Amino acid sequence: MIKEKPSGKALVLSLCLADLRHEWLLSLCMVLAVASVLGPLLILFGLKFGTVETLRDRLIRDPRNCEIRPMSSRSYTQEWFAAMAGRADVAFITPYTRQLATSIDLYLPGQKEKALAVDAIPTNDNDPLVLENGGKIPSLAECLLTTPAAESLGAKAGDTIVLVARRITNGQFETGERKLTVAGVLPIRAGATKAAFVRLSLLEAIESYKDGMGVPAFGWKGELPRAYPAFSSMLIESGEPLGPELEFKIINNTGFTEQKKLASDQAVRLIGANPPSGSELYLLKTKGTPAGVTNIRSVQYMLAGKNAKLWPLVEDVTLTLDLPGEKKSDSLAVLPATSFAAKGENGLPDATPWNDDLSGTSPPSRLWRHVLVPREIAAALAGKETIAHLRVGDNSLAFSVTVEGADTVPPGMVKAPLRLLGIFGLLRDRPLIFDEIGNDFLLARRGYAGFRMYASTLDNVAGLKRYLEEQGISVTTEAERIDEVMSLDKYLSLIFWLIAFGSLVGGAACLLSNIYAGIERKRRDLAVLRLLGLSGGAFIRFPLYTAGFFALFGFLVAMVLFLCMATVINMLFGGHLQAGESLCRLAWWHPLAALGLTMAVSLFAGGLAAKRSIGIDPADALRND
Repeated sequence: MIKEKPSGKALVLSLCLADLRHEWLLSLCMVLAVASVLGPLLILFGLKFGTVETLRDRLIRDPRNCEIRPMSSRSYTQEWFAAMAGRADVAFITPYTRQLATSIDLYLPGQKEKALAVDAIPTNDNDPLVLENGGKIPSLAECLLTTPAAESLGAKAGDTIVLVARRITNGQFETGERKLTVAGVLPIRAGATKAAFVRLSLLEAIESYKDGMGVPAFGWKGELPRAYPAFSSMLIESGEPLGPELEFKIINNTGFTEQKKLASDQAVRLIGANPPSGSELYLLKTKGTPAGVTNIRSVQYMLAGKNAKLWPLVEDVTLTLDLPGEKKSDSLAVLPATSFAAKGENGLPDATPWNDDLSGTSPPSRLWRHVLVPREIAAALAGKETIAHLRVGDNSLAFSVTVEGADTVPPGMVKAPLRLLGIFGLLRDRPLIFDEIGNDFLLARRGYAGFRMYASTLDNVAGLKRYLEEQGISVTTEAERIDEVMSLDKYLSLIFWLIAFGSLVGGAACLLSNIYAGIERKRRDLAVLRLLGLSGGAFIRFPLYTAGFFALFGFLVAMVLFLCMATVINMLFGGHLQAGESLCRLAWWHPLAALGLTMAVSLFAGGLAAKRSIGIDPADALRND
């Protein structure tokens, strides 16, 4: 059987392998030479990559490194928190109450004498400090304890504990208690202090209680922050001119600072009705602070004996009503439903069926949440209660209201009792809430004393710090620690590439000299092959194949050396590493990049040797021999 003659490429490859086997000792030395250059580089890069990535992973996994902490207390508005929460570089933000509210006591049932003082920390959905430490966000009836707090209390997940808020009111020591379920215990990494993570609403309730307020939802007694009427202006409807002297007094001693006369058509837009013919109309306005009950009483006292009516006003107020079928009415301008006479009594008018008691001393009633609307809107609601959506300036409020149709209400308008209208005026200056249980409007929180904030990534910490400091908010972060790790990565990379460059140059020179020397040793053999008809292309491939084999086998030996050394290094330093961490390791693409770089350097050396092999003249080689 006749063997098939190998092709040119296969012939050169077989000759190359035969040559490597023939000079196996020299080939082994070259493989080890490549491995001796590449192996230490892999170990050095593995240490650099493993060390920096371990430090970086620790920074990333610990959300405290992304935390931005305010250094002083100031007032932060709801709008500020909404704006910060909408930023892409903010992963989480929640308000913080005053320091007064964060101090609470905890004890296990039956162990009140062992009550433990802890700090209450607000939390909310998506809190990274809780979630990254394996905890769950507590509900209003739950809390999370740090390890020191749980150990001091002897509490564990699932236990019931009692929260105690303390205050002194009129010289009397008072306490408010609430039972909570321990939703979990956070590891020491989440905090080394004795603390309990609770919902922000619970912390707000504690703050209100310590401020002397009551918290009906928890059964904590105290006053409620009831809303009070506030008006931006007032219309005086007088049967006779007031006179220069009285006009001067009204705008200098009552809290009203501006006064101007109005025409009848101007008054209609303010009160929705035509004033009596011949009336003198004056519009009083405040500047800055709205007018309260005291200001109105002052004007009423000055107008004693005058045939005048007073119309407290709140301008630019719009209200929308829910209609059947998930529809909404158009925005309705809110006007006063009633006025009162300046009869000179030291007080405001008695409560009407709509409870126009501006002093707010009468108990809240559904009657004073009663508005007049055009007949067509009242017919659509058929006398049922509905939800009114109020907007004044930047604030809004939703509450239930009873409507009644009246022919005296022009289209596009709604008339409200004076007390309710005054509540609308207060909404312009501060947010309010409607307490459905107590059937009353309450003052809502204006702002918060601090915040808990976490950047979305480590790289965003420095930028957020600069942004807040530009707003005049002094904060502290772990930016310096983050910068140290980044700088370590930068300098280690520089050192590695300097060493790698020197090693690669030396390795390339070693390969080149060896392959070049091999070409010189084999001049006669190569000349004979050229006489036998081997093409010039074969002479190029021969040193390239040789260099490629040296690089491939040298890389494999270097990888074995790296794996062995990395295992030993990680075992030696295992006591300083956490689960899943390695001090010496490579990413999956690092070996591929190292192999590619090694092959490139080797083939470059082989190419230079190939250039020499092409230049061999067969006749000269035979003549020299």
